[in-house]
Amino acid sequence: MSIIKKKLYAFIVLLVVAGFALPEIVRAQSERPIAIVKRFKPDVTLKNLEVDKYIELNLEENKGERLFNGDSLITDEEGFALVVFMDASVAKVKPSSLLILNGSVATASKAMNTRINLKNGEIFLNVEPQGGNDFEVATSRSLASVQGTDFGSRFDGFVWVEEGQVDVTALNSGQTVSLFEQMYAQVDEQGNSVESGTLTPEELNDLGEGYDEMENDLVQKEIILRFRDQNGQLREVRIDVFEESDN
Repeated sequence: MSIIKKKLYAFIVLLVVAGFALPEIVRAQSERPIAIVKRFKPDVTLKNLEVDKYIELNLEENKGERLFNGDSLITDEEGFALVVFMDASVAKVKPSSLLILNGSVATASKAMNTRINLKNGEIFLNVEPQGGNDFEVATSRSLASVQGTDFGSRFDGFVWVEEGQVDVTALNSGQTVSLFEQMYAQVDEQGNSVESGTLTPEELNDLGEGYDEMENDLVQKEIILRFRDQNGQLREVRIDVFEESDN
């Protein structure tokens, strides 16, 4: 076989191998979860139209269901969900809520970027210190940027802080207000202005009602999530979660 034919043959083989390998790489990238549904009360549904995903979570089959970039989580009138992210941040999702998760997780480090698009309902978050990471909650009128705090957010642009700091931005005008402990912000419907102020202890307590449904008698456990990176190497992500004790 001539040198030219050998090179041509090698090139064709390379193309064939790449054709098989590329889907595996894409699949490996898409298999990196950004969070899990650690606990829930029915009915809770997961959707992702891009990958033809539709799951009505079942208490027996879907404990620890993984959430990926682009997934939507929907709770019905009685539904409740506790979502744990790869950096151990926690989102508590109230009934009648719809949120879309967007984010990325680095292959060999804890670096990750997370955005929750809150389309309906209300959530409360315990966000771990982010370092160089980004953690954001967006609605149709507001954007809340967080570096590590406990705060709540409603789809109508209302944000309140229990502890830490949250920067709230009106999407249309760009006006930004920094909130600290026991403060709130309300972005108007047009996304032009931000009203902020201080909450009384009673008001703060009222806003926190209902979020303790998933926190009774919890014990800390470590779980391990495994996925393959672009090179086909098996990777592990370890996160601490909390479960109800058997007592």
